[in-house]
Amino acid sequence: MSVAPFFEKAGRPEQDRDRLMLISQHFPPNAAVGARRWEQFAQFIAERGWGLDVVMCRQAGDIDRARMDALPEGIRVFDVPQPDLVVERLEHWAARAYRAVVPRRAPRGATTAGMNGAVPGRASIERQHMRWPPRTMRELTRLVSAYVVVSRDQAWARHAAAVGSRIVRPGVHRAVVSSGPPHMAHEAARHVAAAARLPLIVDMRDPWSLLPMLHETHASPWWYREARRHERHVLAEAAVVVANTDHARNGLAAVYPEARHRMITVLNGTDSYPVPASRRGGRFTIGFAGTVYLEQDVRNLMRASAEVIRALSLTPADFGIDFIGDFGRPGELSIDAFAREAGIGDYLSVGPRRAHAEALEFLAQATMLVVFVGFGREFIPAKTFEYMRFDAWLLVLTEPASATAHLLQDTDADLVGPSDVAAIAAAIRKRYEMHRQGAVPVRVARDDRFSRAKQAAILLDAIERVSSQGPVRRDRSALTIES
Repeated sequence: MSVAPFFEKAGRPEQDRDRLMLISQHFPPNAAVGARRWEQFAQFIAERGWGLDVVMCRQAGDIDRARMDALPEGIRVFDVPQPDLVVERLEHWAARAYRAVVPRRAPRGATTAGMNGAVPGRASIERQHMRWPPRTMRELTRLVSAYVVVSRDQAWARHAAAVGSRIVRPGVHRAVVSSGPPHMAHEAARHVAAAARLPLIVDMRDPWSLLPMLHETHASPWWYREARRHERHVLAEAAVVVANTDHARNGLAAVYPEARHRMITVLNGTDSYPVPASRRGGRFTIGFAGTVYLEQDVRNLMRASAEVIRALSLTPADFGIDFIGDFGRPGELSIDAFAREAGIGDYLSVGPRRAHAEALEFLAQATMLVVFVGFGREFIPAKTFEYMRFDAWLLVLTEPASATAHLLQDTDADLVGPSDVAAIAAAIRKRYEMHRQGAVPVRVARDDRFSRAKQAAILLDAIERVSSQGPVRRDRSALTIES
């Protein structure tokens, strides 16, 4: 049975003879941050003369035609919808019934995460605070939700594997690549690669079983057990395992030393598309666009800003903080509440999430851009690479041993511990006084050492190396993705 792409851009003849397959839920037109990594890598794949087939999960809403048209020649995008699971509908019904009887309370051991500030329903729980077996009704419901999350991702992976198996052409496709999260995409790619005897390239944009915390709704040790089980199978068969930071690669290598020699680091990197020229006025503006991972980081930024405002007797015309994103609904603790708590509510502006082009225009108005690294020393927020391209001072709230600090250690970015309010205030005051004296900030990314082109070359060279070694032999006994 043939499968038709929902988007296709004709390519050159060599791209029909030499292709890659990518299986990832996130790819354009999806707006998820995770879609941008392979959206940008696609251009370098085309420049190498290869075509690209993408198996993804399209989100609801209109297609951004301009974004799709900007994709390179030789690309085909196949949509695999998320299956409708009975168990998921039952879980949603049970959750609503449970909440009608038991009011939501802040979970034990939780810190807020996600995009909604200090919203208990969006909180995360650190791994060490999860107990097994479940001892409370809430822990039991988290186990059920974890089962639903894993089942949903497995169901999509089964469908994606079926579509990928119809598309793949041995002798044409060089390799099968997977990118996650969601990480069950790796299982789908494992199935397709093994059946076609092609190399499997596993791209982990974020850790899988090594995540330091989970969303409170499904924070269960069972989720980690399942993640480790699937991760072990995937990494055993991968020809190349890609981590997006050295810290993450080292963490994987410590758990899977037998796969160490097959692991590489490919950063997200800075892109070459133009960003708007800076359009700052006399006001010193701290800007942020995106996701807040931990509420305490934002609270400390507000407290530090309040110290500077009071020390220098600044007005809202002199100094301001502008945020765009999703930061809480009416009646919930939000970014506004953090500013009012610090006594600087009049200095804050909060707007909704914007399309990428509009977000770039917003960032161009900032004097200083702030990066909240959040939980996990292995992470480098993707926005870091974008912020580095603007002529703005970069304030990065991170611990000294983090991957982000390692990336920026030889730059003029201000690296400050997220809990050190005095140090955050000192960094802001230093830059404000430079601004008042007429100094103009210069972008951090002033050469190509951070470029995505350089990172893409590392990745594609690795794929070319393993794909030139001929058909891959595997044990076909473990190809079934569980139902």
